[in-house]
Amino acid sequence: MLNIPLSTAEKMDTATLLKTVLDYPFMIDILAYDNTTQGFEGLSLEFNGAAVLLQRPDLAEKLQTIYKNSMEKMAVKTKNNISDTDIMQKMFMESLLVYPKVYDMLSQDEKEAVAALSQQVSDKFQTSSLVMEKTSVIAAAPGDILEYGYVYPPLSTTGVLVCKRQDMTSTDKTATNNYFDATYPTATRLGTATYNYNCHSYAWYLSSTGNTWWMDEAAYYMTYGYYNKVTNPTAGDKVYYNGAHSGNVTSVSGSNITVTSKWGAAGLYRHPINDCPYYLYTKTYWRH
Repeated sequence: MLNIPLSTAEKMDTATLLKTVLDYPFMIDILAYDNTTQGFEGLSLEFNGAAVLLQRPDLAEKLQTIYKNSMEKMAVKTKNNISDTDIMQKMFMESLLVYPKVYDMLSQDEKEAVAALSQQVSDKFQTSSLVMEKTSVIAAAPGDILEYGYVYPPLSTTGVLVCKRQDMTSTDKTATNNYFDATYPTATRLGTATYNYNCHSYAWYLSSTGNTWWMDEAAYYMTYGYYNKVTNPTAGDKVYYNGAHSGNVTSVSGSNITVTSKWGAAGLYRHPINDCPYYLYTKTYWRH
């Protein structure tokens, strides 16, 4: 119901299309993946506007203009009248600015200009700032890798690469929590938004909000015979959304399946299996 015809999106000028994508109610889904690049790819599957926008050669030019105007408007606000929508729009645009196709279109001067704007607003409202050129851990932006490690699936002597990531600010966490809670009203949030851990790590390694490892891929856990694929899930099984997401099956009642899973950088949610950002992906179930 929220989609637009592909032919309509193709006829829209880039500035109008960009505004349409930024206002898309499920734009928030880009934060529910292992990184926002993957998030935009997932968004393109469900929303024609995003698929067309990411192919526009003048996207970087139009985005800079809208970003500059938005940051200038935010800069004159006070902490009392800044909204979650303001903060999330900043996150959306900054995620788009570092999307590879857009980032590669920017000159060094343009990168420095948008980073300076981001820093100005971030300092005022304690939000995460945009780091266009990452030269050290000190300059890490939310989601950047700070440390690597290995965890070992049962029956395997081969370690799975995991990492610790730079977390977002408390202001960004609150805005992200509020935005996802409102967008997915049938999902119950059990843990806050954070880059400390993600869906694969929570489902396959350690199902705890105290988990501190981020795992980009869980396929190794389905390789060594400890888990076996099943067709009729029961509580305690794992659900794998074909490369995009993992979760724990919490309950099954007929065709109604409830899952507990961590949504990328967003919170930990208990939700109906198809009421989540990953509903388009093929699902398999795994049991020990």
